[in-house]
This record gives sequence, C-alpha cells and structure tokens, in this order.
Amino acid sequence: MHNLEQTIRECQQGNALAWEALIKRYQGKVYGMAYYFLRDKGEAEDASQETFIKVYRKIETFRSDQDSFVPWLLTIARNCCIDRLRKSKTQMKTKTDAGETTAEIAVEPDGPESTTSEQQRKQLLYQALDQFSQENKDVLMLKDIQGLKNEEVAEILSMPVGTVKSRSNRARIKLAKMLSSLGQFKIKQSGSW
Repeated sequence: MHNLEQTIRECQQGNALAWEALIKRYQGKVYGMAYYFLRDKGEAEDASQETFIKVYRKIETFRSDQDSFVPWLLTIARNCCIDRLRKSKTQMKTKTDAGETTAEIAVEPDGPESTTSEQQRKQLLYQALDQFSQENKDVLMLKDIQGLKNEEVAEILSMPVGTVKSRSNRARIKLAKMLSSLGQFKIKQSGSW
C-alpha cells in the first residue's frame, strides 16, 4: 500500500484507484465525525459522501508540505455537518412558522438496531456529551474518539495546543465521572471509551 503522500499525489493526478484507496482509508473517520454531529445514520452517510465530493473537488489545493491531511479532511467533514445542521434548523423553523406542529416534523425513532447494547452505550455517551460546551465536545470527539493528536485538534478547531490539552483533560475527567456514575462504561487507563 502506498504511503499517504504518494496516494494524495496520485489522487491529484486523477488516479481513480488512489482515490478509492483514500476513501477506504478515511471513510470511517469521516463517518464517525458526521454521526457525532448529526446523530442519524442516513444523515451521517449523506454528509460523508458530501465530504468526499468536496475533497475530490479541492484535492488539487491540498499541499502536504503545508497541511496534514487528516485535520484538513476532518475540517471539511465538520463544516459539511455544521452546514447540514444549520440547514435543518432553518427548515424546521420554516415548517414550524408555516403552522406545522413539532410532532409533525419530529425525527422518526431508530430502527431495531437501536435496541442493542452498543447503541444504548453510544446514546448514553452522546447524552453525556450534550452536557458539555461545543468546544469541549469537539475536543473530546476529535482527540479521544477520533484519536487525533493535540496539534491536529488545535489546527481543526483553530485554538492553541495548550488550550486543547487543558480542555481535554478537564472534559475527560468530567465525562469519566458522568459515565461511571451511570455504570455503563469501563474507563480504560488510556482514556479510550
């Protein structure tokens, strides 16, 4: 398998196999980011696809000597999700203003897979994360769930590395306490969930 820099160069030259390899390598990270923001499987899949379309259109502008690829990719994914959320809120407000009731525009419940233990654990994690500020949620998601380095998180969120470290430490401690009080998670020594 090619190294990332070579794969990106080949994508920039129009190599379809390199593009396919790039998508396979990062589709999980992009989907994870999208699901974190959108909390809906279909929406996350659509946002992931939209992200890769934007990456395809912008890959020529990426310079590996200036940027690292994962923060660049996840910034695009994050922005796609934020745009979708804004659009969704605008549509909900428009529908509500038009006289529809909230029940008429409520999201349908998840399918049978939502009853699994793993799905319940994810829901509890997301409920706990909802109690954090957006900045702290983003730091936790990027650093601890996506596994990015402090420098990469700082680049994506446009904040100093020291701020990322301190927010991450405080948020991890708070999250660990919240989840352990629910009795649903075993907190590993490494801090992974």
